[in-house]
Amino acid sequence: MKKLTKEDFKYLFDQKFDSIRSFIFFKCSDEEMASDIAQDVFTRIWEKGIYLHPDKDKNLLYKMASDTYISKIRRKKTELNFVNSITIENSELTGEDNLKYQDIKRLYSKALSEMTTQERETFLMSRSQGLKYEEIARSLNISVKTVEKRISNSLALLKRRLGQYNKSIVTK
Repeated sequence: MKKLTKEDFKYLFDQKFDSIRSFIFFKCSDEEMASDIAQDVFTRIWEKGIYLHPDKDKNLLYKMASDTYISKIRRKKTELNFVNSITIENSELTGEDNLKYQDIKRLYSKALSEMTTQERETFLMSRSQGLKYEEIARSLNISVKTVEKRISNSLALLKRRLGQYNKSIVTK
C-alpha cells in the first residue's frame, strides 16, 4: 500500500474537502458541524497516514464522513442525556438553590462544549457510561495514558468553569 505524503494529502484535501463538507451539510443543515466533521475526517486520514486516491477511493471517504457524522450525533445525544440526568438529592430547593443548580447545569454544558471532541467523548464514556480507562482505551483504540490525559484535561476544564461551586461535583 502506498504511503501518504504531504503532497498526496494536500491534493486529496483540495479535491474533496468541499464535497465532503457539502455532503455532511446536506445531512445536518449545520455549516459549522459539516465543517467540523470534514476536518475530523481529514485529520484522521493525516494522523493515520491513510492513502486515498481522490477518484478511486471517494466512496471510502464519504463512508468515513458519514460514520463520523453518526458518531457525532450519538455523542451529542449522550451528552444531552447526561446533562438531563443530573438530579438533585434534595427536592425541596429554595429559589436561590434552584438558581445555583441551573447555573451549574449551564456551566457544565458550556464546559462540555469547550472540550475537544476527543476529550469530551472520553470524559463522557468514563463519567456517564461508567467505563474503566482500559475499556475506553480499547474502544477508542488509544493507550490508557491517552485516556488518563484526556480525562485530566476534561476535569481541569470543569474545575476552572465550576470553580465557584463545590469541588465534589467535578471529582465525583
